[in-house]
Amino acid sequence: MTDTTPYDHDRNELSRSALARLVLSDRAVALAQTASTLAVTRYDAYTGPGGRASEALSLTRIADRLLCYAVVYERERGSSWEQIAQYLDMDAVTAEERFAPEIERWNTAFAVPYRLDETGRKRIPNLPTAAYDPQSACRRLDLWAHVHLTISDKHAVSDGLRPSSLKDDPSASTAHDIDGWICRRNFSPFMESLSRYVGTDWEPTDWDTVALSLEGTDDSDPDDGWYVHRMAGAWQSVEVRLANAAAATDMVSVVVAGAEAAELRLRIDTLLSAFAIEP
Repeated sequence: MTDTTPYDHDRNELSRSALARLVLSDRAVALAQTASTLAVTRYDAYTGPGGRASEALSLTRIADRLLCYAVVYERERGSSWEQIAQYLDMDAVTAEERFAPEIERWNTAFAVPYRLDETGRKRIPNLPTAAYDPQSACRRLDLWAHVHLTISDKHAVSDGLRPSSLKDDPSASTAHDIDGWICRRNFSPFMESLSRYVGTDWEPTDWDTVALSLEGTDDSDPDDGWYVHRMAGAWQSVEVRLANAAAATDMVSVVVAGAEAAELRLRIDTLLSAFAIEP
């Protein structure tokens, strides 16, 4: 196994401050999702004695981790311990002592982003998952915000992490909605499933055309390295951009643009997660 991962390029495109903010967003969504389960009363009769108290306790633990990542982010963006401590009802020395272990773990993980399991074959991230694989985290969190928050911004999380130089460049604004990687051997099932969700048929001739067109593509070439396949369905039309992944020979980079319906966006996100594996 090499020392590199398919996620190295994505991490390098974001600053450490942006990665810390992404982890903070991820933990905030985890807290919101866990808290929402306590709002439902229908299944209380099937919950054992003390069960709801246990769930509430888990929220406090998630909230504590959320606070830790908030402090990590504040330190990464240059906030002093004095500035942080004034909101934590403690002095700067106490704040630094309390959060020093978390800061140390964060710094160390950048030097060693992952470790191998006992078999020596599987990578276990030392970085928080959202920082280790930021592309997947951005896709998931953008989708969550678009579906659950009353905003129309489809990149409410990821756009705030982009360098200011890119924000000021109109040509750098992305037109895609959802992107990710899929394993090459899962490529045909992915396209078949996507076509069904869009409301069209995936014909054998489509597969032949796309497979041939993928040859010579390269996702590191933004201008000429991608093949575009359009699906015009009964319910929705989407544009699927495809390219061989430069970071991993057995992966295909996928960008699906034009998916407006929340249900379709959720399905596309599920497909990308289901058909993606770590080499």
